[in-house]
This record gives sequence, structure tokens and C-alpha cells, in this order.
Amino acid sequence: MAVLLDRFGKPVKTSNLTKEDASCLIGGVRTHESGYPSFGLTPKKLSSLLRSADEGNMDAYLDLAEEMEEKEPQYLSVLGTRKRAVSQLEVSVEAAGSSAEEEKHADFVREFIARDTLSDELFDLMDAVGKGFSVSEIIWECSEKQWQPLKIQHINPKWFALDNDMRTLLLKTQDGKVPLEPFKYIQCVMNAKSGLPLRGGLARVVSWYYMFKNFDVKSWVTFLEVYGQPLRVGKYGANATQKDKETLMRAVYNIGADTAACIPESMMIEFVTAQNSGSAELYQQFAQYVDLMISKIVLGQTTTTDAVSGGHAVSKEHNEVRRDIMRSDAKQLAAVLKRDLIIPMIDLNFGTQKNYPNIRIGNFDDDDLTALSDTLAKLVPLGLQVSASQVRSKIGLDAPKDENDVLKYAAPSFAPALNQAQKSLNEAEKSDPDSVDEAVKEMEAEWERVLTPVIQPVERLLNDCHSYDEAFQRLAEAYPDMDAAALTEYLAQALFRANLTGRLNHG
Repeated sequence: MAVLLDRFGKPVKTSNLTKEDASCLIGGVRTHESGYPSFGLTPKKLSSLLRSADEGNMDAYLDLAEEMEEKEPQYLSVLGTRKRAVSQLEVSVEAAGSSAEEEKHADFVREFIARDTLSDELFDLMDAVGKGFSVSEIIWECSEKQWQPLKIQHINPKWFALDNDMRTLLLKTQDGKVPLEPFKYIQCVMNAKSGLPLRGGLARVVSWYYMFKNFDVKSWVTFLEVYGQPLRVGKYGANATQKDKETLMRAVYNIGADTAACIPESMMIEFVTAQNSGSAELYQQFAQYVDLMISKIVLGQTTTTDAVSGGHAVSKEHNEVRRDIMRSDAKQLAAVLKRDLIIPMIDLNFGTQKNYPNIRIGNFDDDDLTALSDTLAKLVPLGLQVSASQVRSKIGLDAPKDENDVLKYAAPSFAPALNQAQKSLNEAEKSDPDSVDEAVKEMEAEWERVLTPVIQPVERLLNDCHSYDEAFQRLAEAYPDMDAAALTEYLAQALFRANLTGRLNHG
């Protein structure tokens, strides 16, 4: 077999594929320890953290992104919704072509894709939505003369560093930062905006809202600790000793927790009722506002996650926004799987190919297929010629291999109706054997003449259209140009003659 090269042109060392490359190094540069940067987070500290990440020191930023998922319920919920929405979609494999060899490659990939753990592996790769990138290591095995991924495990993003270009990932080792081993890693980048991968993660935007909501909730909790309890004011006399003052102070504090205290008769405690009860709503309103912003950042809308009224039309529109994001995520993830997993699988087992199987995650064409089916059902009977192979490609079906592979339509039984029609024809022929045949022949001769003025405007319209949707929308425009006068007159004459013949033959 010729020397295999990865997408960067680096040679693949098959002897390294079965080894775990990115394992945890206890006491080394790769550990699971976190710096907990959210503790004491301030605008100044957050700005410094983000600027440091821009310079390549991304550990603190990645720790913060992890903490936000652990501490912020709204972010955890909507981010998990977006990740699971894609990771649980059906994954299908399309052959690169119609040849037996290309179909063999597709079947090989389909067998691997059918694993039960695939959904969890896709969920881990979708971690790139929040952090900007996600990496999973492929541990290969070679059994029965076939290379197969034994497992695909997610790697702590802090175990990687960025090269000088701020795009290429390097693995941290005891000997320094080294390039990633070819055919060993699935590198997923899903940016919310154009630019560097590390600056495209949603965690960068959410971090500011997370910090401000954290301030808000802390103040809210402090407010709730004293809300509903009056302010305690202790008074002591002019001759009170230091011990008396300390006794009074302990009594004031104890009343807050224990609602009871014992003080000398000469001392006095007053309870002053707070009048600022309405301020509690401000904390709640701000927290809800932040939740809405987080939902909008992650899902592109708020209706499907928060109790926001807007009517059926708004809810439908918002759901379409979420569906667009899901479609985009699915396409990006499918491209990543083909590049970093499927192509290595095919190259290792069958050698380098010109074309490779395609991965499809989810089927977002259901609505389009319904419209296409309706359009074809209306236009094909009118004479529109359509490529069968093009229709199959749109609905995701392969051409039949032979006549035995064709799905046949089971026509309903019309035997009773046909028998009755045949009986009527036999009776008509007995009375006038040639009348029926002559009528049919006459109609066949005249049918093209009377129908042409109706069909021609439709044919001209279809020749000018470039899509089914355009043709369907413009059919109404062709109606005024249809001349059905000749057809109407001919049908009226035919009905009159048929009625008259029946009356003459049967009295």
C-alpha cells in the first residue's frame, strides 16, 4: 500500500494508531484540575482573562466555560438542548457513486455508524458550540485485516495549545507542544461568527451575562436574608460598660437567627420595619432578562425555552430559527466526521480514493419533499418531463438494481366495476355493434384539436420555469390564456349525442 497522508500532507504511522496518545499525565501538563476563575469574577478580571486567551493562554477561559455550564442553569439547559438536538438525529451514509466498490465502502461505514455509542460521541464533539472547538481521540484496532475505531473519547480541551497561527492545535506533552498524530483526532470547530476558533465559541458572549447575573443573584440572596425581618436597633445607656455593649450586640444578632435574646433591663431593642419591599422585583426581572439573552445567544430565539407570549405565528417563526441553527450544526458536524473519521477509515482499509462516502445527519427535507410530491402529482400528468434520477437524489433513494428490486404499486381491484362496464358495452353492441367503436374513434381524432388550446399555455409556462416551486406558483397566471371554448363545445356535443343514442336504442 502506498504511503498514506492526512489532510495536512503528513504521513500516517499505523503503528501509533492503536496507542492512546492523549491520556492524563498525573503531576504533568495534562491534568483534570481546574483553576475556578469564576471565584471573585469582576469585569476587570474577565477582560483580562479573555485578552489572555486571545494571546494563546486559553486555560482560564476554558475553565470558566466549564464552570458556567456547572453554575448557570439556563446556559446548561439551552446549550444541552442544542447539543442533544443534533447528536440524537439519525445518521445516514450515502455512497460516493453507483459502482459496486463505492457501495461496498458505504456499507463498511454504515456498519460502524450503527454503534450505540455514536450519539454520546457526537454530543462530545458538539462541545465546540460553547468553547469554540472540541477534540476527540480515535483509538484504532486492527482485527480481521480491517482497521476499525475501537473507541472515540473526548479529550480535555486544556490539554491542547494553539500554534502561532492561533488555529492549529498542538498537544501538550512533557517534552513541549507537539503536532497532533495523523488519523488520530477528530477536530470539531463550530464558530458562531467568522474569525479565530477560540473567539467563535458562545461561552465568550455568555460570560458577560453570566457575570452580571451572578452579581444580581448574590444581591438578591442578601436581600432575601433580611427581607420580611425588621431592622434591629439596640440602644444602651450612657453608663453602659463595654461588656454591656457586647451583650447587646449578641442579642441583636441572635434575634436575627434565633428570634430570641436575653438582655439587661436597662437596655432596649427597637424593630424598624423596612418599606422597600418592591425592590425584590428588580432582581427577578434582571435575572429573567439575562435568561432570555442566553436563550437568544444559544438557540437564536426565546419562545421555545421561556414562557414568552407571542401567538402561534411568532412561535412557529422562532421554531424555524431554531431549526435553521440545528440544520447548520448538523451539516458542519457531518463535514467534520467525513474529514476526520470516514476518510481515514476508507484510506486505511481500501486505500486512497477519488470520492468518499458522504455523511448525512438528520433529514431536514421532509417539508420540501411534501411540496415536491404535490408539484409532481399536478404537473407530470400535464406533460412535464422530469428526470427520475434527479427525483431519486432529492428524496434520498437509490435506483433499483434490477426489475426484482422495484417496489410495485398494488392497484386496487376494479373487477366489479369493469364487469359492469363490459356488460353495458355488450348490450350496446347488440343494439348497434359499430356505434361505440365509431364514437371512440371520432373522439380520438378530435381530442388533440380541442385540447391543444388548453395545453399550450401550460407548456410555454413550464419551458420558462427553472424549478418546481416557480412552476407551481405561476400556474394561476396561465389560466386566463387557456382557450377551452372548443373543448367545452365538443364535450357538450358528445354528451348530447350519447344521451340521444341511449334514448333511441333503449327507448
